[in-house]
Amino acid sequence: MSNNTYIIAEIGINHEGNVEQCANMINAAADIDVNAVKLQTINADSNYVVGTESYNIFKGSELTREETASMFELARKRGIDIFTTAGDIETIEWVKKLNPSAWKISSGLLTHIPLIKHLASLGKPLLISTGMGNVDEIDLAVKETRKTGNNNFSLFQCTSLYPAPKDALNLNAIRWLNNRYDCNVGFSDHSIGTDAAFLAIGAGATSIEKHFSFDTSRSGFDHKISLDADGFKKMIERIRLAEEMLGSNKKIIPDSILSNREIFLRSIVSISPINKGDIFTKENTGIKRTLANKRGAEPKHLKNILGQMACRDIELNEPIKIEDIT
Repeated sequence: MSNNTYIIAEIGINHEGNVEQCANMINAAADIDVNAVKLQTINADSNYVVGTESYNIFKGSELTREETASMFELARKRGIDIFTTAGDIETIEWVKKLNPSAWKISSGLLTHIPLIKHLASLGKPLLISTGMGNVDEIDLAVKETRKTGNNNFSLFQCTSLYPAPKDALNLNAIRWLNNRYDCNVGFSDHSIGTDAAFLAIGAGATSIEKHFSFDTSRSGFDHKISLDADGFKKMIERIRLAEEMLGSNKKIIPDSILSNREIFLRSIVSISPINKGDIFTKENTGIKRTLANKRGAEPKHLKNILGQMACRDIELNEPIKIEDIT
């Protein structure tokens, strides 16, 4: 399971419309070995009513098409995936030419079924956040995605509070989403710190999205729910630790334990001397831990040995094997 978790540094609009800052953030994210960076490519006029807080925030933090294209090129040069959230078809059409590795559907777009159907039809992986959705709305989004023939999607457990308190994260929903929709499930983390991301791996998350900033004390945007480069690096280290501790999805016996089996597992032995021709009974036959190089038959064979006749002399505490039966 090691290094399977897909880790996304959510730059969003924490660059605040400064393309040089965005480039620095992409480089910093690549340096700490994220799998992908994600932007938010939102045309404020097409997505928000003038006067809303969202309109004001996004209107002042847009990158131009040329700047966005250069950020996509930079990420690819650094060997990491890049994609974005777009909220209208016109924006999607020009971003599509940049060949994003995926499309992210934010919690606020979950009920925008025309947009979801359009994105699903493009054939790229979809990452669908469920932070504001009820079960019927998630059902519909998944249904419409699959109707396009696109089964390459992940749902994200998400709590649309900024920051999200610990008692509202509901990490157990990760397995619920996986069981209900039979798809990969990630965790979009709006909590403070790295504990939730670490635990989400144990809850079954296959990807982690976390906001990324150079200054988490900065007001506005998503800075306060972000991790800086050092914090993000520590989160990645904890995620890799969680993967290492979780190990395989199958029950396996490591090589380091195989030798211990010979020492600790019990086997059948004589608990009193047995002569050739004697009958194996509960009085002369038992189960003990033996020397590693002197093991008898496994305990499951005891019922087949009792009542049978010994074909040789057997000393006290000597292993009894199936071939010792006449």
